[in-house]
Amino acid sequence: MTDFDIIGGQHEDPASIAFRDLLFLMVFSLVVVIFLLTFLINPVPKPDDVPLRTQILIEATWPSGTAYDVDLWGMGPDGIPVGWGIYEAGPALNLERDDRGKINDLSELNYEWMSIRTRDAGEYVVNIHLYNEYKEPLPVPVKVRVTGKGDIGEIYESEILLKRRKEEVTVVRFTLDQDGKVVEDSVHDLHRSILSER
Repeated sequence: MTDFDIIGGQHEDPASIAFRDLLFLMVFSLVVVIFLLTFLINPVPKPDDVPLRTQILIEATWPSGTAYDVDLWGMGPDGIPVGWGIYEAGPALNLERDDRGKINDLSELNYEWMSIRTRDAGEYVVNIHLYNEYKEPLPVPVKVRVTGKGDIGEIYESEILLKRRKEEVTVVRFTLDQDGKVVEDSVHDLHRSILSER
C-alpha cells in the first residue's frame, strides 16, 4: 500500500470522487468571488457630525426612557413653520425625526432633529414645545444644540426647562447673511411663537 492508496485507490466509488471534486470547485469558486468582491466594495466614508445634505443641524434631547412628548419647531426666512405635522418648508427646512416619547417608539432615546439644507439669508427661529408630559414629573429638561457645517460651527447649545403642558419656548433666533454666515450679535432668544403661525 502506498501513500496514495489512503486517499483513494482502485476501490473508491466514482460518485464520491465526483462529489469531492464538485465540493472543492464550489469552495474554490467562493473564495475567488470573495477575493474579487473586496476590490469592488468601496470603504464607507466616516460621517461628519452633520449629515451631508445638512448645512445646519438642530437637535433636541430629553431624558431617555420617559414619556414626555416634546416637539421641535423651526421657521426659516420664508416664514413657514416646520414641526409635528408640517415636516418640511421648501427645500431648506426639514423635521427629520419626530419623537413622541414612549408612543410608537422602540428606542429608549428621546431625540428630535431638524435640518437646514441651504444657507438662505434671513432669520431662523428654533422653538421647543411640551405637547404632553403623560404623568411624568415637571419640569422636563431639554438639551438643544444648533450646529453648522464647516466654518459656521456651533451656533447655540443649552438646556431649557419646560414647566407646563403646551408651553412653547423660543430657544434661539439667529440670522444668516448673503454669504451664509451667522450675522454677528444676531443670536438671541426673544420669544416668537411658531405654533400661532401654523
